[in-house]
Amino acid sequence: MKADVCFVVEGSYPYITGGVASWVHQIISNLPEVKFALLTLLADEKSNRVDKYAVPDNVVSRQDVFLFGPLADTKERREVDAKTMAALHALHEAPTASRCPYFKTVEALLRAQRHSAVTLFTAKSTWQLMRRLYEERSRYVSFLDYFWTWRAIHGPMFRMMQVALPEAAVYHPVSTGYAGFLSGLAKLRHGSGIVLTEHGLYTREREIEIAHAEWIYREPPPGTFYVPHEPFFKGWWGNLYRFLGQLTYDLSDTIVTLHEANRRIQVAAGADPDKLVIVPNGIDPEAYRSARVERSWGDRPLRIGLIGRVVPIKDIKTFIRAVHVAHMTTPVEAYVLGPTDEDPDYFRECQELVALLGLQDVLTFTGKVNVKEWLARLDLNVLTSVSESQPLVILEASAAGVPTVSTDVGACREMLEGKPGDDALLGPSGLVTPVVSPGATAAAILDLAQSPQRHAEMVRAGYQRLNRYYRQEQVFDYYRTLYRQLAANSEVPA
Repeated sequence: MKADVCFVVEGSYPYITGGVASWVHQIISNLPEVKFALLTLLADEKSNRVDKYAVPDNVVSRQDVFLFGPLADTKERREVDAKTMAALHALHEAPTASRCPYFKTVEALLRAQRHSAVTLFTAKSTWQLMRRLYEERSRYVSFLDYFWTWRAIHGPMFRMMQVALPEAAVYHPVSTGYAGFLSGLAKLRHGSGIVLTEHGLYTREREIEIAHAEWIYREPPPGTFYVPHEPFFKGWWGNLYRFLGQLTYDLSDTIVTLHEANRRIQVAAGADPDKLVIVPNGIDPEAYRSARVERSWGDRPLRIGLIGRVVPIKDIKTFIRAVHVAHMTTPVEAYVLGPTDEDPDYFRECQELVALLGLQDVLTFTGKVNVKEWLARLDLNVLTSVSESQPLVILEASAAGVPTVSTDVGACREMLEGKPGDDALLGPSGLVTPVVSPGATAAAILDLAQSPQRHAEMVRAGYQRLNRYYRQEQVFDYYRTLYRQLAANSEVPA
């Protein structure tokens, strides 16, 4: 069945819980008149594929796309025409900011010549192009490393070029990267509209991962003769994600961002300012009415919780260390409330740190929980993430009457202190701390633990701010209208 809108998500809904997946589920569930298709990009066929959500009935088709693995062999001829190869060479030579027209040319020539992606990937002329680029740019690095990096970087894109895409008037990627690339292919082939919603900044997050990635490069053993080439290969991977980001920006009709800080970064990364619209996330405050209870911790420990997945980007270790420091001054009960199975090695390291600091009776890993039920038990919400966009958990905590201590990432400061003007006049609804700063996080926890009056003032400010600026009805109305506009302007019949 033809869809109105096709969501394109990478490694997320419906197989992973969390902010972006929850947001996708909310949009689909609250626009029942819209028929959705769902494309979920996964690493390979071994990826977790157990639904974590009850997918709504208005999802009319689902498809998983695997980025890594063998390309389907069509047994066709192994050569590509000279015009296509010249365009592919020009694509590689062009600066990142101007590659979109070259990519359009390559994609159009492939379709016109009826070449498949496997032909382009395995042709002798492609091998010759790879050798030529190696000779021109990187003779000082290992050719074997170069060859396998070439395959790892290009393979997912060639795989996606073979995907039979569901028909939809609008494609809605929730990140740049591979999701944006696949949506761009849909636009080039079918004339579909594209709305990109960036929660986190995909390119920036990948660059952080690349900077710390040991799998890309390891220091050579002592006495080896070849030149260390970490900058080359890490730079190559970084260029890939910048290209995917720029391509997505160029092909999108509308780019929705969540806050002003993100908008500035996106413009600097190549997004057209005229395409950018700020639409903050929202929630339904009434859904958290049962969690708005009177809180008093005079005769018990302060209950603090970090609601999030146990993964490095949430920096659970800083939270653990902050709990250790705070507990030396005032009694606390601490909880990490979220799935522990996404990064088992990191979870084990966090457990070991808890044991090392003697916090076994103070801090508990609960696994996945009902957030509303737990917010009714907490006195304080804490985020120690090294990267966020506009975390829903701050809004959920405000709805439940729980102030937040958060690192200064994404929109967290404006969510807690307000945007300039009437929003800021409401007063703070939490405290902001530097990233990777257990001492500052502990100090903020103690500040509110020792001042019930200030805690109460932040509860009032948070609830008022939520009701004025972060209601989910505003979000649903915006996307409902946008989908209709883009469908009317697309070349695919709505």
